[in-house]
Amino acid sequence: MSKKVKIGVIGAGGIAKNVHLPSLSEIEDCEIVAICDLYEDKAKTLADKYGIKKTYALHHEMIEKEELDGVFVLVNPDRTYWVADTCLKAGLNVIMEKPAGINSYQAHSLARTAEEMGKIAAVAMNRRHIPIVQETLKRVKAVTEITEIDSRFMKYSSIHSDWHYADAYMCDIIHALDLLRYAAGSEPKDVATVVQSNNAPVDNAWCSIVRFENGIIGTLRANYQTAARFHDFEIHGPNASAYINLGFGNMKCGAEIHYNTGGSMYSAASAGVQESRIEYLDAVEFAGSDKNSHYYGYKAEDVDFINCLLNGTKPLCTIEDAAKSMDMAELLLKKRI
Repeated sequence: MSKKVKIGVIGAGGIAKNVHLPSLSEIEDCEIVAICDLYEDKAKTLADKYGIKKTYALHHEMIEKEELDGVFVLVNPDRTYWVADTCLKAGLNVIMEKPAGINSYQAHSLARTAEEMGKIAAVAMNRRHIPIVQETLKRVKAVTEITEIDSRFMKYSSIHSDWHYADAYMCDIIHALDLLRYAAGSEPKDVATVVQSNNAPVDNAWCSIVRFENGIIGTLRANYQTAARFHDFEIHGPNASAYINLGFGNMKCGAEIHYNTGGSMYSAASAGVQESRIEYLDAVEFAGSDKNSHYYGYKAEDVDFINCLLNGTKPLCTIEDAAKSMDMAELLLKKRI
């Protein structure tokens, strides 16, 4: 019988309830031994559902009394730094929900602490882990150099009240930004951003253009005053282009890859449109499950962390890498035009 990784969970809110606990409960190499929340009744409700033996109100008490191999930090962004820092300094490996703190300073600080303690610190940037995202990037990169990536994340929310404890751009739009940077495989060289405030006392719309150090250009568009949720990515190169839908007015996901068949496409009016060969990837079919936690990457990031603890490998998104996405976010906000 193989050794099971002993996990503690800090935070019993929606992200724990809806994606992480369902995912962890399916991983055979993982045992959730304790869960903690300031509202201990919330922790007890989830403990009863998933057969978790111990509950705590204070995370300091949990990490002192339990023998843990790793901790899931699933608290609000304004508390993430302090909880993750405490766990790392107690000698525990950590995976934290994005963002890795509320600014790049906190993220880099956690990176230094993880290095000093010799511990794994992973950040749950789940878009990287989505199965069709990984497969689409693999297929496109196999046939073409990438020249452009366009990233979009639109929704409706009153962020001045819904995100009163931290900046929504750093805490939420970071999803779209991180996947843009990850897909580009490079750091930003030149950037410019237009910022707008629509029906709100705070900024809630951003349009950015980026030139990466490797020559790829990219765009990032985000807006909290749209009629529905639109979250998608376009990846372009001379031999292939891909469209990844991560929720176009809903939570359905899919991708299509267009392969250049050799004909010119410069003018639809004068020459018509040269047909491309198209591959379609359905997120549910490709993941083999209609559970959101499966096809949207949450289980994959949890499996990744558990495998890191078992095998000593590096997570797909380390705290050092997440800090660079925080750096990019702050750069985009700084370079307003």
